[in-house]
Amino acid sequence: MASIIAYIEILDAAMTAPSRFALAEARRVADDLGATVYALLALGPTTPDELAALAGEVGTAGADRILCCSGDALAGPPSNATHGPLLASVAERLKPLLVLFPEGGAGPKLGPPLADRMNAAFLGSSALAIQATTDLEPAQLLVRCQDGDRGEERVVRLREIEKPVVATLRAGTAPPALGEPASEMEMLSYPV
Repeated sequence: MASIIAYIEILDAAMTAPSRFALAEARRVADDLGATVYALLALGPTTPDELAALAGEVGTAGADRILCCSGDALAGPPSNATHGPLLASVAERLKPLLVLFPEGGAGPKLGPPLADRMNAAFLGSSALAIQATTDLEPAQLLVRCQDGDRGEERVVRLREIEKPVVATLRAGTAPPALGEPASEMEMLSYPV
């Protein structure tokens, strides 16, 4: 089964609004493609109670499975040096067709290096759209992204790209809870 990874940013022991939106969009796309949504949390030291609360919040936001890595190396601001090995390890294991980062925050720092590691397309400042072209054609997943400094929008049909896509997603309004608080969670060890 295809997989989609949504990178979840945590602030003050809660999922950020842009992360909630990215996860909701991952859920929407996964429903269209028949894919599994993995939420990835990279956290500093965390108590079991804090982790349980986060898992419940992430599960109701739309994750099928939650992958979590907690440790001192991940306590500071996200960077390719600290978070890149974890992202690469998860991407190698899951071989996702789409990885979503919330725009701002960690997305611009972690997205391009991950795309390089995965030999994936990187689409910055993106918005996802599921759009039916005609009544006779199936819905198509479109990724709308700003094209460089010119500010022009370009549209990429995700099913036509032959390699994975890593995108930073412009935040919007997240829908109400979509999933169950009891999503399956797996603790990952930090890659050496």
